[in-house]
Amino acid sequence: MTPTFEEERVESSQPNLTGSLLALFKRLIAEKALRPGDRLPAERDLAETLQVSRSSLRQALKVMESIGVISQQVGSGTRLNPAAASILSEPLEFLILLDGISSRELMDARLIVEPQLAARAATRATPEDEKAMERAIARMERADADADPFVASDLEFHRALFRAAGNRVCEMLFTVVHQSLEELVRFTSALVTPEHTINFHRQILAAIRDRDPRAAESRMREHLEDVCALLAREPATRAHTSADRWSDALKRLGGDQAG
Repeated sequence: MTPTFEEERVESSQPNLTGSLLALFKRLIAEKALRPGDRLPAERDLAETLQVSRSSLRQALKVMESIGVISQQVGSGTRLNPAAASILSEPLEFLILLDGISSRELMDARLIVEPQLAARAATRATPEDEKAMERAIARMERADADADPFVASDLEFHRALFRAAGNRVCEMLFTVVHQSLEELVRFTSALVTPEHTINFHRQILAAIRDRDPRAAESRMREHLEDVCALLAREPATRAHTSADRWSDALKRLGGDQAG
């Protein structure tokens, strides 16, 4: 039987009360007592039901908000986030950064997985999926040499392909991987003409529309190998560019603090 908030209690004597509250919320979500988009009871009522202080509850809610599980808005209360990718986004991006995972390792992961996702998309894509990929390519064409919209549309093409592959785990994980590689995508895009990059995306979409998984896999692999070749050709430039960005960021931070 699915528990309700009224049936749940948290012992305030437990040493890690925040951890206990997080475990409780995970259980409520797992057992469908809480569903994406649901509004949580008012803080006072929820604290009373769980038999914890409002300050203890508030701490647990802050943790859940910081990782994207809930959103709190004045006037609309606290709701469980329906966007699962946002829950993964920040923690996984920080994990990638703190663990020192290199762009080479991330690209290797892409080479292992994304050709297979393209092959799956060729057998599973709906007309809506294909239109989403087509729209992303059209935006890339309109952006041309304008880096920000071009890179955003490039990433959107791949997100649409992940959705078309029909595996939500891969969709969520590789959407975050792509977010972590945004600067790398920006860098490699600047090394070639927009048409060079767009043409790879057109070929991948054509294979998906033809319902040809082998061709889709091959076209995606060629695209990613091309990116790897660009990175191998320009390592010194990329390191210099990264150092410049870090220097500029520190200067801006120093200026903000001085003001």
